Amino acid sequence: MLGVLGVWHWKVWQGPMSQPKGVSDILGAYKGRMLAIEVKRPGKMPTPDQQRFLDRVKIEGGISFVAHSVDETMEQLTRQGGANGS
Repeated sequence: MLGVLGVWHWKVWQGPMSQPKGVSDILGAYKGRMLAIEVKRPGKMPTPDQQRFLDRVKIEGGISFVAHSVDETMEQLTRQGGANGS
């Protein structure tokens, strides 16, 4: 679905030796900004480490969010990934 929108992205495969704790499930770039998406089942929230990673991406000017569905992903990309970067 992200590829259809022209979002350059990749899935992060988790493992204790592969990257620091909290790295989001999907990383990429969208409209010139870093993109981090933490994928969760409905009703689930990110761990503290995951939330810190999302917050840091946002602080650095990137787009980051938790997604519970495709619709939520689309909504967040539209809201955060606007042409002006707001």
